[in-house]
Amino acid sequence: MPERAIPLDQSQSSTKELFARELKDKIFQSHSEEIIIGVCGPIGTDIHSIVTEIGNVIEEKFDYEIIIIRLSEFIKDHKKIKEEDFETKYLYINSLIDKGNELRKEKGSAILAELAIGKIAVQREKQRALASGEYKSHRTCFIIDSIKNPDELDTFRLIYSDLFYFIGVFSNINIREKYLEKSGVSKYDILKLIDRDSGEEINNGQKVNDTFIQADFFLRNDELTSAAIRNKIERYLNLIFNSEIITPTSDETSMYQAFAAAGNSACLSRQVGASITNKNGEIISIGWNDVPKFLGGVYKSSDIDPLGENDKRCLNIDGGICFNDQEKNIISNLLLEDLIREKIIDPAHKLLATSVIKKSRIKELIEFSRAVHAEMHAIIIGGQSNGNDMVGGKLYCTTYPCHNCARHIVAAGIKDVYYIEPYRKSLALKLHDDSISENENDDGKKMRVLMFDGVAPRRYLEFFKMLPNSRKAEGKKKKINKKEVYPKSRVSLQAIPILEKYVVEDLKIKNLIKTSDNEQQE
Repeated sequence: MPERAIPLDQSQSSTKELFARELKDKIFQSHSEEIIIGVCGPIGTDIHSIVTEIGNVIEEKFDYEIIIIRLSEFIKDHKKIKEEDFETKYLYINSLIDKGNELRKEKGSAILAELAIGKIAVQREKQRALASGEYKSHRTCFIIDSIKNPDELDTFRLIYSDLFYFIGVFSNINIREKYLEKSGVSKYDILKLIDRDSGEEINNGQKVNDTFIQADFFLRNDELTSAAIRNKIERYLNLIFNSEIITPTSDETSMYQAFAAAGNSACLSRQVGASITNKNGEIISIGWNDVPKFLGGVYKSSDIDPLGENDKRCLNIDGGICFNDQEKNIISNLLLEDLIREKIIDPAHKLLATSVIKKSRIKELIEFSRAVHAEMHAIIIGGQSNGNDMVGGKLYCTTYPCHNCARHIVAAGIKDVYYIEPYRKSLALKLHDDSISENENDDGKKMRVLMFDGVAPRRYLEFFKMLPNSRKAEGKKKKINKKEVYPKSRVSLQAIPILEKYVVEDLKIKNLIKTSDNEQQE
């Protein structure tokens, strides 16, 4: 008969469980309640009022101390700029952009972010001194106004990880023009500022478009009342703190489906996804940009063709060819040859002429691509299965529609289009202003093409996925005290000061911070 198993020492087992619980609690208690919110928006968008409202809501509802850091103040301080020294508002804003670019060129493209992080580190050390040398969690919210370069954004995300949230604020062109005119910029200068702000073709320049599209939340501020803006901000904060049960809107779900569809694309230029809903908000089709194939649809990865032997997309032809780029090069070269043959251009200037031609609007040609665009793919699929449902419906696209797609979207009877990424080549509004509008008030008058508003699809699952045991206790919905609730995502305070220290040391090397007391130089 086998020997009876010897029971474990119950007291030893209980001690281990207690120790594990205490260790887990200790680690959890080391996590910070602090959050950092960055804001970005194209020039003319009233970002300052949004920043103020974010601060008001999080202070009143969640009992946080608010510290606003304006990145433009660093440019003014380090480049000695004063508005009163300029004759016009335009000259002042333009100089501010110039000096910001100059500072990035001298000290690195992320320097404004580094200066902000240095300021946060100083605040943390003050709090540490008051806590007898310990890093303790504080309900502090730093709001960064405003981030205009992707390297600045990347730096904040690298240092603060899950503590950092990024909000993209957008107003349509008409509202932005009115805002700038009201602030003192002449009509003549407004469009020059808007064009420059959107994306300078230098590494250290402002690249608002490239930065804006990486937001975690998008807030469209066209004709909203202050109460509507406050409600949107409060909704986003409730998602950050998991303090209310929030479910996605049909707009957020539809854009998430478009975002997911883009992942199917093997286009060498860009991945674009689209989804179409009927008038009830139900998704009836999705599409993405890719090469069409015989008997319908587009090529895609297949289990029955794992080696891609029958996949005739551009990536599989002669090592990967973009036919649109190839045709544009042919046109440019033929034009150059004609100009030389007709003795309009001296052969000695061939290299310079080639550069000028390739930088011309020839580079904006899009009609030689083999790919069906995402919007057209979705329209074709929707037309085959749910054609009538498309009329009066909505189209969600990760990128602003090109002018080729725009006319077909109008013809399909779609009522509204929502997008995230701007597309500067598009002439949709210029060619079809009789049928297309970017004005939110034109509902029912024209097909509206509007910036997407809501939770970014890149963080859709993260924000809307329920945490275990977070909604109910003893069979009832939990009551959350917003003045004590923690953010849904937190980071240990043991890590943040170490990462901030790297930034502070870099600022010392660049002579932008004093070595004695870690205070930034004026």
